[in-house]
Amino acid sequence: MQINKEDKSEIFNILITESPMPIALYVGEKMIIKVANKAILKAWNKDERVIGMELAKALPELSDQPFLKILNEVRKTGIAYEAKGDRADLLINGKMQTFYFDFTYKPLKDDDGHVWGILNNATDVTELVKAKFKCEQSEALFRQMIYDAPVAIGILRGRELIIEDANDDLLKIWGKTKAIIGLKLLEGLPEIIDQPFPQLLQEVYNSGVPHYGYETMAILERNGVLGNYYFNFVYDPIRDQNGNVSGIMVVANEITLQVASKMEAAKSEERFRNLLIDSPMATGYYETEDIIVKLANDEMLSFWGKDKRVIGLPMIEAVPELKDQPFLDILKEVYRTGVAYHADQQEAILPVNGVMQKMWFNFTYKPLKDANGKVYAILHVALDVTKQVQLQQQKDEFLGIASHELKTPVTSIKAYAQVLERMIRNEGDEKKAGMVRKMDLQLNRLTGLIGDLLDVTKIQSGKMTFNPTEFNFDTVVADIVEEMQHISSKHKINSHLKGNVTVIADKERIGQVITNFLSNAIKYSTDANAIDVFTFIEDEEVILSVKDYGIGISDELQHLVFDQFYRVGGNLQHTYPGLGLGLYISSEIIKSEGGRIWLESKADEGSTFSFALKLK
Repeated sequence: MQINKEDKSEIFNILITESPMPIALYVGEKMIIKVANKAILKAWNKDERVIGMELAKALPELSDQPFLKILNEVRKTGIAYEAKGDRADLLINGKMQTFYFDFTYKPLKDDDGHVWGILNNATDVTELVKAKFKCEQSEALFRQMIYDAPVAIGILRGRELIIEDANDDLLKIWGKTKAIIGLKLLEGLPEIIDQPFPQLLQEVYNSGVPHYGYETMAILERNGVLGNYYFNFVYDPIRDQNGNVSGIMVVANEITLQVASKMEAAKSEERFRNLLIDSPMATGYYETEDIIVKLANDEMLSFWGKDKRVIGLPMIEAVPELKDQPFLDILKEVYRTGVAYHADQQEAILPVNGVMQKMWFNFTYKPLKDANGKVYAILHVALDVTKQVQLQQQKDEFLGIASHELKTPVTSIKAYAQVLERMIRNEGDEKKAGMVRKMDLQLNRLTGLIGDLLDVTKIQSGKMTFNPTEFNFDTVVADIVEEMQHISSKHKINSHLKGNVTVIADKERIGQVITNFLSNAIKYSTDANAIDVFTFIEDEEVILSVKDYGIGISDELQHLVFDQFYRVGGNLQHTYPGLGLGLYISSEIIKSEGGRIWLESKADEGSTFSFALKLK
């Protein structure tokens, strides 16, 4: 059948021209534009003047694009060509712009099978392709974000939870390789079948509600070994463009080490708590600046006269009886400064069987600090020494009475001895007079011991009196040195006095301390023949030091020297007799005068005892 190429019906022309689909007809080897409807002219940004022109001349921008070559191939082979979303760069208003088309090149053949023309049908899919590009870019960016994320992330797709993607961190947590990508979750991680995770994932998929897990244990296989691991994780539903759940994003953070540390800390805290509760000593544990009672064992509750209902209360509410006593202020100061506080025989007034009574305690407030050195709690350990203090008071009372009662007859005996010595000497019996003289010296020693006992009782009862006067310090020292030199013929007392200042203190009490220093220096340096006495002024203080070259005192015993009744121990105890009260009394005198007292000593090399008084 012959086709008349010039014969077209009016209806056919209208259909072609008005079709919303771009349509063109090219004929001949040079691809003459025989037909171009409105839609394709619009796409080309041309008008009807291009009809009858060669396609290459009508759209010269196609010269470097594949379309002309494809058209020639279709004309030669007679095989149609179809493309989806192909790019075409067209000159629009003087500027090259990119478009995308679905199109076909359909060869039209005559009765002999020769291609006489090519029908071009096209659909502009530019917006669709660009949207697809954006979607692909977004998905690529999303996947890159997954790979680069500092936490473990994976994508499970569909109700069967196909492992669509998983970054290296998640694969490491699972103990797997990329070989599991594309598998169902339970195929890739069969060890979780009997764990709660598959059910949780299905609930998220069905409900569309995220699930958050905290410190959750999972049993996973790593290096062929099942182990317990802990995670914080999120199962977050992924929705498609219609809002339907299409998958689940898994975000996980392994915290196995933190949980293990927390468990160990909890165990340590429990051990610490049990240690405090079971401690035989009264123990309390307080937190914050309000001194909240977090823990108190039965012994501490018994001291307070309270029960466990006070746990969790501030100390002022737990033990309101402490309100006008010093303990609350001391606790707050320890919390604020981080400096421990210790006290011996501290008086406290507490309820005993409903009645307020005086009690005495040895106790320590120990601040507990974190890694940054900040105080977070106070540990309180106390020992009830009420009975010991009461016995001490009874002993001091007895010593006071006994010393007072002894003082009068001893004074009388001493007077009789002095009279008797003079009478015997007048009779010319020097031997008997010497014996009475020795008795008088022993009475002097006894008088000194009685005086020491009286001083101790006064110190303990707070009744030691002081009569401050102004006096020249070096003058008093020189007088006492001269007096002691008469007593000791063996030792040469060398004076180095540079403290020529006036001080205000009890002259007799200060003299008592100096005499004690010199007496001890003489007593404990029997193999030496010299004692040095120094006075000097330093930092607004006048200082006296007495240096001997005797037996000395070891480092581990020096802290005991100023304690009550401390004496040289061992075989030397009988060599150096005494009650061990002199230095204790001296220490209390100097402290009462606002001064300080100390020693420096080395065993077998001698000792230096010193005290300092502030210049007023």
